[in-house]
Amino acid sequence: MPACPIRSPLLLTCMFAVAAQILPAQPLGAPPSLEFLPPPLAERDLCNAPPASDKVPDLEVEGDDEELTDRHRIRFLTRDIRNYMRRDADRYFDFIDALITARATIDPDYAGADETFARIEAHLSAGRLEALHDRALVPGLVARSNGLSNKQAVQLAQFVMNGIGMSPDASFAQSLIREAAFDGNAHALLEIARMEIQGTLVQGWDAPLDLTVTMAFGGMLGELNRGVCSRAERIAQEYLKGDVVAVNPDIAQAWRRFAADMGGAEAAWRVVEYHLSAPSDRKDNAEMRRYLNRAAALGLTLSDKQADRVASSGAVSAEDLEALLGFNHSNDGRRARRSVIPLLDMTVNLDGLEADEDGLYLDYLWEITQLPHVPGHVYTRLAREVSVREGRWKAEPRIMELLETAVQMGDEEGMQMLAQRLIRYRDDPRRLNLAENLLLETVWRHEMASSMDRLDALYRCQVTDAPRMDEAGLWAANYRASTHGLVTTSATDLIALDPYKDPETIARIQSRALEGRTGAVADHAQRIQSGAIPSDGALRFWADRLDRSDQALEAFAELEFELATTPAERAQAVEFFRRVYINNGVTTALDLAVALIEDHGRDPDIAREVEHLLTMAANRGEGASIRLLARLLARTGQRSEAETYAAFADVIEERGDFLALIFAVPYLPDPGTLDDYIDRAVSLMNCGTKDADELGDAYALWQMPQMSYHWRRVGLQMDGGHVLAKLRLSDAQLNFYDKGVAPSARDSALRAAADGEPRAHRRLFVQAADADLVTYDPPAAAGHVADGAAAGDTAWALHAFRVADPAIREIVAERTDMAALYLDASEAGDAHARFELGMLLRDLASGPEDLARSAGWLMAAANAGHDEAMVELGFALGFGLGVARDAATALDWLDRASAANHPRAEALADLIRVANR
Repeated sequence: MPACPIRSPLLLTCMFAVAAQILPAQPLGAPPSLEFLPPPLAERDLCNAPPASDKVPDLEVEGDDEELTDRHRIRFLTRDIRNYMRRDADRYFDFIDALITARATIDPDYAGADETFARIEAHLSAGRLEALHDRALVPGLVARSNGLSNKQAVQLAQFVMNGIGMSPDASFAQSLIREAAFDGNAHALLEIARMEIQGTLVQGWDAPLDLTVTMAFGGMLGELNRGVCSRAERIAQEYLKGDVVAVNPDIAQAWRRFAADMGGAEAAWRVVEYHLSAPSDRKDNAEMRRYLNRAAALGLTLSDKQADRVASSGAVSAEDLEALLGFNHSNDGRRARRSVIPLLDMTVNLDGLEADEDGLYLDYLWEITQLPHVPGHVYTRLAREVSVREGRWKAEPRIMELLETAVQMGDEEGMQMLAQRLIRYRDDPRRLNLAENLLLETVWRHEMASSMDRLDALYRCQVTDAPRMDEAGLWAANYRASTHGLVTTSATDLIALDPYKDPETIARIQSRALEGRTGAVADHAQRIQSGAIPSDGALRFWADRLDRSDQALEAFAELEFELATTPAERAQAVEFFRRVYINNGVTTALDLAVALIEDHGRDPDIAREVEHLLTMAANRGEGASIRLLARLLARTGQRSEAETYAAFADVIEERGDFLALIFAVPYLPDPGTLDDYIDRAVSLMNCGTKDADELGDAYALWQMPQMSYHWRRVGLQMDGGHVLAKLRLSDAQLNFYDKGVAPSARDSALRAAADGEPRAHRRLFVQAADADLVTYDPPAAAGHVADGAAAGDTAWALHAFRVADPAIREIVAERTDMAALYLDASEAGDAHARFELGMLLRDLASGPEDLARSAGWLMAAANAGHDEAMVELGFALGFGLGVARDAATALDWLDRASAANHPRAEALADLIRVANR
């Protein structure tokens, strides 16, 4: 192939001549575009049929008891095994082993091979590779591989292929996968497909890739029995992930509809969620209502996954759900076009009006305390569960006993919780000294940075002779140095953070988010979706992180509500907030109530809903809800604040949080009860100006000036000054003043290049190739393109060359044979190279033949699954750019691009439809 010196006017002649010599072929390495659709079957209640070996019990309505069966034990044990592996598999290794033994004892299907696989996973999670090798768990499975199921054989093949627990043996591993595939096993077939996409062919397997995936999906679907709904959901997930088949949300949705029709309550809710998140042109309100009714009819709130909830609501009707959702049918007002919201997998977890003191999960926790090697963390979990169910004050003796056991067994969370409990008895020097020592031990022995903040609060606010500023200042400084604290900023400042003005703040948010801190997860997810072009991978990653935490979801909903700046955005933000409440239950009731008041509190229906939400939260002892409800009812003349206190007096006594205890202060009978309530409140307080003022006000109401003065003095010693100071700047902003300029984009890129970052040339090119920047430098930009090509970053180099201005192209052509680079990559089956070549030929075309060649390369790239090529090919076909106008084919390509979530596909399809009317 001749080299082409790319400079005008020789560029066109040479590029077109060489491009015409090549006929593109379908490359390996791209997941196939496969339309595997569910069978057309009539609606039935298949997935809710009870298993033959065990009758499914009816889950409780609040107040009723339910027996803890082996089926529930298996579910809780499975979850705990997984959770303790994630938490610290090495520390809890012996207990994980005991949990595995406990499950094997009551689950005959698990005992044996699955049990061994679980022990292998525990060794891997704990990093005990030598112990795994010494116990010969993997060779033991190899020795009895003939007796393994096909799924287990595929799992074993992964260990053998990668040399886990034994020496690697790729040939034997492939034989296991191949034999399982010949038996029609879906796991094996998918593994072969993944290996082929990654360039590894399994010896003896010659079926085409699309046929392999088709057989895998067929095997995955299996028989029409009660497990078909979960298997259909897995097929849907494959169409959403895009690992073995091209991404196609429409087909994924078809499989979820199928699962719902077969009796899958959660699948029915997924269909509802899809339409709630869909833009108006893809939303089908009739289908949404149909599956809303289907979800309710299938008893969504009674699923097994919710048997351990603090308060289960029992059955819920479709009308209840529809009223809670408050549909917003007509507006397309999502603030961020590429949002994480459509990727969230929220469910229905509705709570009843009052809390339930009994529960399966509580019974299970008591049972596992009898297992060998039980860690103190189990007793801490028990204490937390008892506190929520029975009341933090009503069950205090029992909670203290559990926490003391946890402390004796060395659990750091139990130490921190017990210390907070002991602060209630701060007049007793012995107990206060114990609380102090427990917090110090969690810092020195367990490196809990959060305990530094608690020590600051202890000395600044909670000890009887507070503020003790020498000690408080020391721990405040240590806590700041730990960078454990979350970034406090407004929603608008959050998304306006500039990485070249305030990189430290962004880094702290991201670091805390990766640690799983709930507020930071919400903040960073909001920053990701608010970026210019967030990737699908990033959106899915942070959607998964949000799904894991009810608190993170709630914080994200609050940000969505605060950032809504138009009526349409506000309407969708409120709708999303309602969905988060349906997912979270009563924990989100207060924040939803506040949002509803702000949005449309004048509506009597909304007002009644707000009262119900606040009453639910108030029944759990949530003081902010009690106070807001009391004020609202007093304003409307329904009852006085004193009457509201009387209605919740017992709840406050048994469960009240800080604000609930303070709300009760004016109505307490005597100074002794006042002192008790104040001590409880102090043990729960946030050491800030607001809580200190609340305590000062409480003593003022009782005409105790000396104690009111005490809390005023405490309030004046808050780190950063009094919050009422009218500086209009946050402490964080003040801390950055005159700190020194952060590195610029170019400085960061140059440092990355000096450090050997493989793709630093990309960032440097952006700085040097933009004529609007002071860093514009065509020779330097050309050098960065050449660096990328030399470093093997071919796809980027081809794109950079195409989008560069003529002056940069001229210099690049003198240094690098770009025509050879384009054509070599295209011949090798690189879909991106084919797309870039097609676009370059279009950009430089001088006649119809040039455009026809461009369309040919775009067709080759589109056939290989390149979504941008599908859009550009649709444009060419829709408007006759180098090819005969063919609106039908253009729309077909644009539909495929839209299914792959390309942001421009739908708008271009609408334009072509209008142009061809």
